[in-house]
Amino acid sequence: MIVWRYGKKWQLLLYLVISLAASAVNVGMAWILSRFIAAATARNLNMFLASAALALVIFIGLGVAQWLLMVMNATIIRTVNLRIKAVMIRYMVDDEPLTTDSGKDISFMTNDLKLLETNGTTNELLILTDALIFIGALAGAFAFDWLTALAFFVGNLLPAGISALTQGMIGHASEQWSAANASWTGQLKDFLAGLDTARAYQANGAVKKRTGILAAALEGRLFHMNFLIGTVQAVAMVFALVLGVLFPFGVGVWHIIIGGSTLASFIGVVQLSNDMRNPLLEALDAYNKRGATKPVLKRINEANTALTATTDDGENLVPTATGDLVMQNATVKIGDKPILQNVNLTITPGEKVLLMAPSGFGKSTLLRVLQGEIPLASGHYTVAGIPAAKINRVALRKHFGLVKQTPFLFNDTLRYNITLGAEFSDAAVMTAVADAGLGDLVADKGLDYQVVESGQNLSGGQIQRIEIARALLRQRPVLLADEATSALDDQLADKVRREFLSGPETLIEVGHQVPAAVQAQYDRVIHLDQISTAQSA
Repeated sequence: MIVWRYGKKWQLLLYLVISLAASAVNVGMAWILSRFIAAATARNLNMFLASAALALVIFIGLGVAQWLLMVMNATIIRTVNLRIKAVMIRYMVDDEPLTTDSGKDISFMTNDLKLLETNGTTNELLILTDALIFIGALAGAFAFDWLTALAFFVGNLLPAGISALTQGMIGHASEQWSAANASWTGQLKDFLAGLDTARAYQANGAVKKRTGILAAALEGRLFHMNFLIGTVQAVAMVFALVLGVLFPFGVGVWHIIIGGSTLASFIGVVQLSNDMRNPLLEALDAYNKRGATKPVLKRINEANTALTATTDDGENLVPTATGDLVMQNATVKIGDKPILQNVNLTITPGEKVLLMAPSGFGKSTLLRVLQGEIPLASGHYTVAGIPAAKINRVALRKHFGLVKQTPFLFNDTLRYNITLGAEFSDAAVMTAVADAGLGDLVADKGLDYQVVESGQNLSGGQIQRIEIARALLRQRPVLLADEATSALDDQLADKVRREFLSGPETLIEVGHQVPAAVQAQYDRVIHLDQISTAQSA
């Protein structure tokens, strides 16, 4: 259960206690109603007045119980939502492969998790409450008139089979809706990001057409899912009314006619029958809707399992560790598509290596594999003699610095974008600033200069230098550079390259078109297309 696995146990137990109290109050209401009928039949005013006083107490108790249930319901939903979001954020930040579609993640964290709350967590709590109300009503009804109560019980229980028969269809329809929703969110994100391109080439019509097709597919899947749920609800309601009302009423009236029961007892059972039938129908509806959350819950459970399996208890790799980086027959796949195949590579500590290959050959992917961010489909990869898969993941990441071709900047200060919130001395920051060629910008704007979203108030070269400063500041044993100087002018590119080449760290840089004179500055130039059978990616 969602509420048991991701909620707080004491909150759920308290919720059940309050639900049990509410169930007892419902039985008390039926008892009061039967006393009213008995008082009317006996024409006993004192009995009626005493019953009315008890009814007032019971009604107040019911109001308090319902209020407490509402408070605990909201509390449990908040706890579950926070814990599930914490699991998913931790998984996305720490463990999820970098090749995952971000559009699908955004869709999951917004639409899918809201569906889980509405159809999953809320309905689980509703099912628990309804179950206790049903059990309490059944026990109270048997105390009034066991035969009539049995008739109501059997008549109300039979429609439950309809729900069991339709869970597969509803679950399949939910999976189709979830897939269509993820596709819609991802494509819409791309369309909005590429509006300038669409307008520049007058592709507005094509964008609107494709968006309309995706919207129609999404709404079609949603209609199909809701249609199935609604159909099941309607059929279950008909069966419940015929078997849960008409049949037991006939049994109860017959039992009175033959002298086996009284009108007061019958009214008590009828009153409690509502607390059997309505919770049962409500619980069946909730159970059907919960079935629509199975794909969402499956992904959360998989993420939670992955976090449990990939703890930080692997082998240590000290920050100053030295040793070869070795790949043997390494194959990398994104989905089912091979990106790199049978790579054999050995890089010694302090070596300055330039990896070259045609555009789209998988150079950037190889750097991510070296970081441990993308797993091998087959083959072996060791760092300082330790299999990368067995190394403490945080320690492995701290072994590498990375300069990306397309850096990401946060909507924050220059200082934060360089340090990323870590503690460094001003001297260390300013040294990295100078070595990355950011001195003029910092002198003009200062380290507290606010960088707007995506660095739109900076030039491409300044953005690239911030990325370089991040790597130089941390002085990792291995520096991975992905077209690191492509956005810089020749003079600054040469300065930064000399900074990379003069340091003690291992340098692994990838490039596409590098002049021969620049290639000569490296210890070794490796043509990736000659050591791997790779596919364009």
